[in-house]
Amino acid sequence: MGGVQSMLRRHLRQDSTVGLSSASMIFFEDEPFLEAPPGRIVTGLGLRWFNTGQTLRRRFQNRKSTMIRPSTWVYHDLWGLTTLADLDYAERRVGLLHSHWVGAEDLLSASGRLLDGILCVSAATVELARQCLPHLEAQRIQWIPYPVEPPILRAEAGRVQRNELVVGYCGRIQRPQKRVERLPEIARELRAAGVVHRWEFLGQGPAQPALERDFAKIGVNALFHGVQTGEAYWQRLAQWDVIIFASDYEGLPIALLEALTQGVVPVFPDVDNGGRDYTRKIASKLVYPAGDVHAAAEALKWFRNLPPEGRASMRQQARAAAAPHGQDAYGRTFSQFLKALLAQPRISASDLAARSAHPGEWFPYGILGMLPPTHRLRKGYA
Repeated sequence: MGGVQSMLRRHLRQDSTVGLSSASMIFFEDEPFLEAPPGRIVTGLGLRWFNTGQTLRRRFQNRKSTMIRPSTWVYHDLWGLTTLADLDYAERRVGLLHSHWVGAEDLLSASGRLLDGILCVSAATVELARQCLPHLEAQRIQWIPYPVEPPILRAEAGRVQRNELVVGYCGRIQRPQKRVERLPEIARELRAAGVVHRWEFLGQGPAQPALERDFAKIGVNALFHGVQTGEAYWQRLAQWDVIIFASDYEGLPIALLEALTQGVVPVFPDVDNGGRDYTRKIASKLVYPAGDVHAAAEALKWFRNLPPEGRASMRQQARAAAAPHGQDAYGRTFSQFLKALLAQPRISASDLAARSAHPGEWFPYGILGMLPPTHRLRKGYA
């Protein structure tokens, strides 16, 4: 499951524990939404990738009379904000920025007058929001720590002493964005350098068969565990030495934070986001130029060649980096931010009768997804 979807599920389960009465609208889910806890109101619009922004507007309009009227709408990753703002009858509008994707600047700038405030999951996305939304006062842009709630495991024993380096990957196994095709090349360099190691994958995706073939060709052991949940997930994650990312762009991956809590050391590309910043807190040598498989292999070799006490120290630094994300700091920050905005004057636009539709609203989401973010049908829209 993706990070944003995980957070939406968390809101369904736990908003009430921080004093919020909330309902959810999920664009690409049908009704009834069976994962909703008892008593939670979830509206599913049942969109598919052949639908358009105009379909979204029609279905939203048709459901307005059956929905509760919230004081605040929270748009995760700003999805649907520019399409629905004139219909949402909100007293306040808030964005929650989970990632810094290609084109985020354009959508933020297009959304500026529609927002009363924005929450961002990393220091990098806070800075991005400040640059794109200069009219928002400082208190209306705030960092929110992603929540991490690991179980108590006894997984440390034996990790420092073993000779084999365990390199892990957690996430969608795909070429777009994640660029997993780079991983076998990194493994090839490690093998050529004589580094005894194996790879483990948590997740699934269309690139898995190709990865399995590529790792087999170079003679490196790679285990694919699929999607794991609960204690099985944490037990597997806790046995890794390193978690690696090869992405072209990321936000702040929840998998990275979860790995940090287990003392797993990240190796991360130098892309402008929270994952890079957390990795630098541990060691700058663990950050490598994006797309440079040789540099990524060098970072792994550098970590492997540290003395045991050096690797143990880095594991402690990893745990310390994740500490601010515990004790439901996410829920408290979210609740306090919304309540503070309601105590301030509204600054988002309310008279949107003269709205002009973005040209991308007339094209299916599936087609838009195949276009570059700079295309006129996507720029400032999706």
